[in-house]
Amino acid sequence: MNISKVTNNLKRVRLLQTIAGAYEITLNKNKEILSKIILEKSNRVMQSDLAEKMRIARRYFTLEMSPPSNHELKILRQDIDLVWKFIEQQSYTHLTVKQAFLLFLVCTEVGLWFFMGETIGKMHFVGYKV
Repeated sequence: MNISKVTNNLKRVRLLQTIAGAYEITLNKNKEILSKIILEKSNRVMQSDLAEKMRIARRYFTLEMSPPSNHELKILRQDIDLVWKFIEQQSYTHLTVKQAFLLFLVCTEVGLWFFMGETIGKMHFVGYKV
């Protein structure tokens, strides 16, 4: 290791120790006053409207963004099996026009959720901003 690097590091360490010592003296003198001020400020922040809105947003976030549970995955698997049976047995040939139209509308709605979500996500109608 270079000697100049070692001396520079020692100088930095001494400077940091000096600064830390100065702050320690100041903090020791005003420790009670600072702790009271910090406590008052934190209480005001915790009672603010923004804090309440953030708590509500956190609850929604943890609810909506949590991964699916085992029970939900079992239900999804049952639904997928039901759709496969519907297709394999050609049950769609027995649908009325109204039922077929409603299924078409539901599929269209899900497709639009995807495309509108993509449009909102990229914040642009054509292509991504690069």
